[in-house]
Amino acid sequence: MDMLNRWAGYLAIAGGALTAIVIGVVVYDPNTGAWTAFFLVVALLGAAVFGFERRTRTATGQLGRAAAWLSTIGAVAILAVFAYAAATNKVNFDATATSDPLTPFWIVTAIAWFLGNIGFAVAIIRAGALSVIGGWLVLAGAVAGLVASALPPDNLPSAVMALFGLFGIGWVVVGYAGIRSSTRQLAT
Repeated sequence: MDMLNRWAGYLAIAGGALTAIVIGVVVYDPNTGAWTAFFLVVALLGAAVFGFERRTRTATGQLGRAAAWLSTIGAVAILAVFAYAAATNKVNFDATATSDPLTPFWIVTAIAWFLGNIGFAVAIIRAGALSVIGGWLVLAGAVAGLVASALPPDNLPSAVMALFGLFGIGWVVVGYAGIRSSTRQLAT
């Protein structure tokens, strides 16, 4: 677990940067297959949140702990649904497909993951831990992501999807703050 504490900042930066890139590509071309890279984002940020929670446990308190667990469980569940869908050749990114039997699982796991990230961002903001600005960006981007996932893809304005890019930028900022704080602790 100490390894997650040490690497949480780097994982957050990688996951946040990949989120911003994927969102940029998807806003430019909504029919792209770039969505598959989002599963790597889920894995990176799921591990980063868990590592940050262990590092900021006293500051973020119960909200941070519960949110980190929800985010981690949501991430593992999303990856399990993706693994099952890939193994059974049922990976489908068409949100209008109502006949997909995995749709309820995608929805529940994504909501859990987003709510975990929202809760952890609120815990960061309340505690003043890591980066408050990064926490606000993660919060705004995660809310935009929830709104984007709730709207039908036909009527989804690209501006809402672009706002989800704030989620990635926020994690880059939080990750950078986490790296800086750990190097300061090593210097003293």
